[in-house]
Amino acid sequence: MTYISIKRATIALILAPGLILGTSPAAATAPDDAKAKPPALTCDTTTPEGLSYTVIKAGKGEKPGADAKVKVNYKGMLTSDGSMFDSGEGTEFKVSAVISGFAQGLQLMQPGSSYRFCIPSKLGYGANGSGPIPANADLVFEVDLLSFTLPQPKPVIPVAERTCDKTTESGLRYFVIQSGTGKVPTTSDMALVDFATFDAKTGITQDQREWEKITLAQATPQFVEALKLMKAGSSYTFCMPMPKTDVVAPEINIKINLLDVRTAPELDF
Repeated sequence: MTYISIKRATIALILAPGLILGTSPAAATAPDDAKAKPPALTCDTTTPEGLSYTVIKAGKGEKPGADAKVKVNYKGMLTSDGSMFDSGEGTEFKVSAVISGFAQGLQLMQPGSSYRFCIPSKLGYGANGSGPIPANADLVFEVDLLSFTLPQPKPVIPVAERTCDKTTESGLRYFVIQSGTGKVPTTSDMALVDFATFDAKTGITQDQREWEKITLAQATPQFVEALKLMKAGSSYTFCMPMPKTDVVAPEINIKINLLDVRTAPELDF
């Protein structure tokens, strides 16, 4: 009889109102008038620029720079109500191609890490908004950094090929890297060239084109003068003076390989 009494008492205790829910009946039925902001929409560390972030999972290795290309899983939410406006898996893009707050956050991460970014409007889409993102909206992103790659180093022009030691009457300066034996282009010709503009001090290539077709009749006077100094098969460096109003770049440094000279196609006017 004692065993039965204990058993019944235990069952009654388990089934007692409120204990099933782990709280009192009054608390279980109390109205939920004031909901706190969900933890998923908050961050615990703030940078001087105003970005806040939380490290959900730490990673290992180097961090991507602004010129890196990242591969990520992500989802973006509005801070105001937590609604998701965008997501992606295995998405690849350049760090410099996204909004300022997202770009700053990515540069804090290491491969294998998961972060939450709380991005104020000023580091997001600002007063204009974008698509489903309203004006002046604060955003939250949860991001997994899977991997990143760095761009290939830009070619560097050798020191010996950066200085122009000859000058024409017009002020165009140049240096002969290699002389050619082919045809000299005329105004009625089309020149096929490889060329690269570069920084005179470092030699780092800024822009590079291959097998570019230049119709002399449509080119700038300086470019025409430069090409007319060359023979097919030659390679020259030119230091072309820019207009005096251009105080940022007094001249443009360009290396040209004249590959071939052909008769220009007829122009339609």
